[in-house]
Amino acid sequence: MKILYYDCFAGISGDMNLAAMLDLGVDCAKLEVELNKLNLPGWSIRVEKSAKNGIAGTRVDVLCGECVDGQIGDGLCAPKHNHEHSHEHSGERRHGHAGGNSAHCGHRTFADIRSIILQSGLSSRSKDISLSIFKILAEAEAKVHNKPVDEVHFHEVGAVDSIIDIVGCAVCIELLGVDELRSSSVELGSGTVVCAHGVMPVPAPATAELAKMFPSKLNGASHECTTPTGAAIIAALAKKFNSPVSGRLVSCGIGIGHRDCAELPNILRVMLYDSDCPQTCYKSSKMCVMSANIDDMSGEAQAYLCESLFKAGARDVWTEPVIMKKGRSAFKVSALCAISDRETVAESFFRNSTTLGLKIYMVDRLELDRKISSIETSKGKISFKTSEFGGIRRVKAEADDIAKIASETASSFMEISEFALDEFKRGKTETVD
Repeated sequence: MKILYYDCFAGISGDMNLAAMLDLGVDCAKLEVELNKLNLPGWSIRVEKSAKNGIAGTRVDVLCGECVDGQIGDGLCAPKHNHEHSHEHSGERRHGHAGGNSAHCGHRTFADIRSIILQSGLSSRSKDISLSIFKILAEAEAKVHNKPVDEVHFHEVGAVDSIIDIVGCAVCIELLGVDELRSSSVELGSGTVVCAHGVMPVPAPATAELAKMFPSKLNGASHECTTPTGAAIIAALAKKFNSPVSGRLVSCGIGIGHRDCAELPNILRVMLYDSDCPQTCYKSSKMCVMSANIDDMSGEAQAYLCESLFKAGARDVWTEPVIMKKGRSAFKVSALCAISDRETVAESFFRNSTTLGLKIYMVDRLELDRKISSIETSKGKISFKTSEFGGIRRVKAEADDIAKIASETASSFMEISEFALDEFKRGKTETVD
């Protein structure tokens, strides 16, 4: 099992991450081949060996519509052209946009970027990783600006250079064969930053929203240490934080930033471990639980509320009897949902219940991998969920199918359940849905 561990003691930005990946050993030519599948013209990547505070590593600049002597760059790993650039987020590289080349470096919506990625020739895994990073960033920006996710306009992150940062991260993860990402606590920094919306406090609003999803630190340095792009990478991909890692350290990469800092060296360290821990057979995801205590609704209205929460995107809904103030009997309604669905689930709570407030907290969900299959039996088609853990196979027939057949055959639910399990064990032909 290959584990990529992020040591974000001095923060993380998109260009520092890409630099660390190249320093770790990702082949520059292979990365360029994959990034060209995006069909985005007018960019080049420049890579050079550099150092901060005596620590050697790699530094990366993504140039958009600019290069030596005003000509478009000739590709990856060219010698770095030393010149001054304007930039928005102080933690990121200084980007060049000669002649105001907005055709290549302008603002894009999440829908625009999703279309670019989906229509590209990238592998399915690179697409999935890229979209997961952009999606979680779009959700943070949507929350900050109170807009629908697909209508969020990325400014700095919508430019070609930041698209290369994020998609490049996904490609590097695939090229390295990484199974799991883990991270340390993330330094956010302090002070202010100048961005497309003017002067903002550090962490920038989107970074602060994303930081709800991982452990972080403030005031370790007097500048922006973690940018929205860097925060989105950690929020979307890291599964564990500050957790022990054992095995063989295969390689260590140092990404060099563009800032000189007295408090912390402006670097990102990533370490690739060939772990002696077996790969888990379950998926880990960040979700949230929303709950409300209600003492003035009927049982019928409660049932309707639970149904509406499922329709709004909740993965699970449950109720618990509780005693509220003044000894009133009540019930607590809770809904488990993905972070991206919390707004619609919250709206359903307020629309379909009498509650005036919700409690929301983040949780980590571990979910066993499962397979959905079906068998044609003498009594009808029955679907099954199968999963494995610790060498034990678990099989469960779909309750709706069992209930339908029981009703049609005037049998009990238990009788059909036993029949279905016997049919499954006999090894009848299965078709995977």
